[in-house]
Amino acid sequence: MKIAICDDNKQELLLITGLVNEFSDCNSAENKIEIKSFTSSIELLSQLENGRNFDVFILDIIMPILNGIQLAAEIRNKDQVGKIIFLTSSSEFAVDSYSVDAFNYLIKPIQKDKLFTILEKACLDISSDLQQYIVVKTQNGLSKVFLHELLYVEVIRRTIYLYLKSGIVLKSTSTISQIEAILLQDIRFIKPHRSYIVNLNYIKNLSQDGITTTSDLLIPISRNAFKEVKQAYINYSFQVED
Repeated sequence: MKIAICDDNKQELLLITGLVNEFSDCNSAENKIEIKSFTSSIELLSQLENGRNFDVFILDIIMPILNGIQLAAEIRNKDQVGKIIFLTSSSEFAVDSYSVDAFNYLIKPIQKDKLFTILEKACLDISSDLQQYIVVKTQNGLSKVFLHELLYVEVIRRTIYLYLKSGIVLKSTSTISQIEAILLQDIRFIKPHRSYIVNLNYIKNLSQDGITTTSDLLIPISRNAFKEVKQAYINYSFQVED
């Protein structure tokens, strides 16, 4: 699990990093944690723009240039799945944290037991996601595709293409009915059009014009499916927040 910590106060950054390292040491070997610290929101954002990914973001809210809420909004443009944990000395930003689907919110000075509890829950949630996958037929044999990595599926003529978060595109010889039967049992996936199955975690915007993914691809929505897709998106968004 990759954790990014961002705080412009170097003393606070050292303290939080030390606590997260302590949490990592307390965890079993199978929950290996990689920690990267940043002293500015711009530095962290630059890493994301260069393709670096994190599973958990621990962000101070009061920072120059881009505060924690603004930074989280930029993160959400690229990553709808990462767990965002806010740290602040004031509770006045609590409501704003919901706008970026924050995982949790901690008031400074940080209490170790509360931080550990939140990190433990984040680990459990991520581990659960990592265990879910499908197996598809490709020209090279059978490939395991983890659902949290699958952005969307596209059918072109009779060929299935699976687009992954890493940028890899798998060409599958499975049938769309086989893949659809599995994916549509998972609440993360919807079928907005006969040629597409989309992961709700990677939707940036939804309108009658179509679905805009976090990679800025526009996927069409059929007229008959729009109402159902919109409701599924709303229901899923509320469930994720809960």
